[in-house]
Amino acid sequence: MRLASKSAFLSAAFAVLFAFALVLPAGATEVMFPRGSALGLVPPPGMVESNQFAGFEDDATKSSILVVDMPADAYDQLLPGFSEQALNTRGVTLEDREDFPLKDAKAVLFIGRQTAGPVTVRKWVLLVGSEKGTGIVTVQVPEAGVSTYPDKVVRQALSTVTFRSVADQANSLPFAVTNLAGFRPVRALGGTTLLLTDGPKDVLDGPDQPVFVVSIAGGAPRDDERRQFALRALSTIPGVKDLKLDRAEPQRINGQAGFEVMATGADARTGVPIKVVQWIRFGPTAYIRMVGVTKLDAFPDVYDRLRALRDGVEAR
Repeated sequence: MRLASKSAFLSAAFAVLFAFALVLPAGATEVMFPRGSALGLVPPPGMVESNQFAGFEDDATKSSILVVDMPADAYDQLLPGFSEQALNTRGVTLEDREDFPLKDAKAVLFIGRQTAGPVTVRKWVLLVGSEKGTGIVTVQVPEAGVSTYPDKVVRQALSTVTFRSVADQANSLPFAVTNLAGFRPVRALGGTTLLLTDGPKDVLDGPDQPVFVVSIAGGAPRDDERRQFALRALSTIPGVKDLKLDRAEPQRINGQAGFEVMATGADARTGVPIKVVQWIRFGPTAYIRMVGVTKLDAFPDVYDRLRALRDGVEAR
């Protein structure tokens, strides 16, 4: 299964990074990981974790630190996008570029300015990569706040950037998977989603390995809306095509109201036949969605394990 095309993924990453640049919003002493991110740092005194985005902010100076984490193989694909010409097209004037020393990771620091109307923002962008993942840390400080966050303070904060393990990320999620059924976690996203697989690859770029995805979100559709809700959710699964519905019916899951949808289709890139099963467990104010995807011919051997995974998901 292909979760998303690389070009679309990288374009989206840059769009978030630079569109955010001019939306600016008791110092910590240890590394903080905002919103379940794989990437964390010790924020400088005066900055606190934001409740608007993954990162930190100082409302008094309208300064901020934006943290974006991505798969490990994204680093080499992102690096060309930080050329002086590429940054200029995004409104950033590059003033300096240098290798940045980090333990157990490679990193490049880009320093520049971005102006929109009367607002000029001092900008530090750290691109960091390791076997645990890729990250972009963007520090943005309006000119009036540079005395509070000079280059020395920003560099000190960036020197503390570190990755945490998938296991640690999983432990911070609002749910736990108590029965892995032979699967293993390979990625956590946004503090709401956990991706598991069975096989040697951590980066999934096809249907060779079965995939199980658990996510939690707010909302509680009415009883009579649940079927349509589940079918709409199924239609949003990326990387699959030609889905044909096998069954869609309400089902009790761990004693709670739920809905099961099963379909056959094909991997969008390779055309390999696949099977998709989706379970949604409804609570009073939120729901847990669980999706399993595997090759069609492997499904009979994997289905019981997917059900075991489903039954092992518990809200914290």
